Amino acid sequence: MIVLQNFKVAIFATLISSLIFVTSLQAGYSYDGEGLIEEKALNKLQEIGNELYQKTGISTVLVVKKHLTQEEFLEIKNRYLKELKNPYILWIFSQKYIDRTTVGINKLFTSDDIKDKFDENSLFSPWGGTFSKIISIQKSKSDPTAAAFLNGYSDLTDMLAESYNTKLDSSIGSETKTTIDIFRLFFYLIIIYFVIRYIRLKYFKKGTT
Repeated sequence: MIVLQNFKVAIFATLISSLIFVTSLQAGYSYDGEGLIEEKALNKLQEIGNELYQKTGISTVLVVKKHLTQEEFLEIKNRYLKELKNPYILWIFSQKYIDRTTVGINKLFTSDDIKDKFDENSLFSPWGGTFSKIISIQKSKSDPTAAAFLNGYSDLTDMLAESYNTKLDSSIGSETKTTIDIFRLFFYLIIIYFVIRYIRLKYFKKGTT
């Protein structure tokens, strides 16, 4: 009798968990993380995600982990893709992937109906992307994960909203992108300066001797 009661409790708990899981996916925005993004940034991401859903019907799931094995990654991917309804965004990020210590994984999955509504290179290009697809985690006190997701997700949602002929009031807008472009330009100018200086010291001085 006790075994039967425990079995019923287990079934009930499973049904409740499944209901909560599906409901959260249908709510428009869902986050599954491990403390890599601070609360302030999470609140902003949720605000953007909820508004995107209200204005376009696009659901978002952000999965941000410290370490994923290949089996864990595939389990997360398959589970969410099975439950999500079109249109959707599934973004899976892990600082460390499989047995690598400095390289993570960063994968974006979307439903077919919105694949052509944004420029993936704008997000993940290592030269001009708001969120680089090649993730290198450096040992430092500051973690770039929160800023990267705010920049990248805002860029993505802005493009999607524009394709639906709408605008997100919660978006961080072009101000952050402009700041990124300024820092990027400054960085490139420094590199060019040192390259030119190196060439002048190496070749022009040699020619005068």
